[in-house]
Order: sequence, then C-alpha cells, then structure tokens
Amino acid sequence: MKKNHSPILYKKRIKHLISDVRHCLPGMLLCAIFLSAMTAAAGKVCPARLLLGIPCPGCGLTRAAVLLLKGDIHGSLLYNPFLLPLLAGGLLFLYEHYVLERKARLFSVYIAVCIFLMVVFYIIRMKYWFPDRTPMIYEPHNLLHLLFTVLQSPGSL
Repeated sequence: MKKNHSPILYKKRIKHLISDVRHCLPGMLLCAIFLSAMTAAAGKVCPARLLLGIPCPGCGLTRAAVLLLKGDIHGSLLYNPFLLPLLAGGLLFLYEHYVLERKARLFSVYIAVCIFLMVVFYIIRMKYWFPDRTPMIYEPHNLLHLLFTVLQSPGSL
C-alpha cells in the first residue's frame, strides 16, 4: 500500500507542528525565566539542590547538554548518561506524532523506562559517589540548612 505524500498532507503536518509549538511556547518561556532567575539568584538551577542540598535524578543533565553542544561526548556521558536517550526519546516522539500521526504510545513507554532507569542510576550514584564526586556533591548552602540554622540560634523566634 502506497502512502500519500501530497502537498496538502505535508501542509497539514506543518500546521499541526506550528500549532503545537504555539501551545508549548508559554511553558517554554516560563521554564527559561525560571532557569535564568534560579541561576542569577542562587547560582544553581536544580530546586532539589537549592532546597535540600542534595542532587536529584536529573542532576548533571544541564552540564551534560552544555558539554554535548561543545562536542565533548565523553564528558557529557560522565555528567549524566541519560541525556542521549532522552534526546532520542524526543526524536521518537516527533516521528510517532508527526510522521506516523498517532498518539505517542511507544514514546510514553520509552520515557517511562528511561525515568525508571534514571532513578535506579541515581540510587547507585548516591550510594557510591555522594557527597564527594561531581555531580553528586552536597550543597551546604541550601535553604533547609539555613532554616535549621536560624531556628537553632538563640533568640531567633
């Protein structure tokens, strides 16, 4: 059976993509503002590290992306080896949603498996790397520590 590759079908897919991008723009803008504000105010983007001082399962993804953009694949994999599978998941979503034009069921399963493996890898890294090895270091200047310090100091209340 031959697939229809007419210009009308192509225009329909492009309109669908543009519509989806328009719907995502407010969320993407809010994320960019949040990341910029966190970096400017606290010098870090991870809420878990800022609040609790400990890394999260996604720890190192931003640095891994920066290293990957610089061409340092090895360094990227050392910071967080799940960046490449997550990017592949994005490509899988685009293929399934826009080329096959169906709900991204395979993508959903793929991302669920990636998240599960990230959590398993996080537990292993916390056991063997925390708190001495980058990116799994403890951040002593976190808000929880600050709160306990204030509450324990005499005359704080």
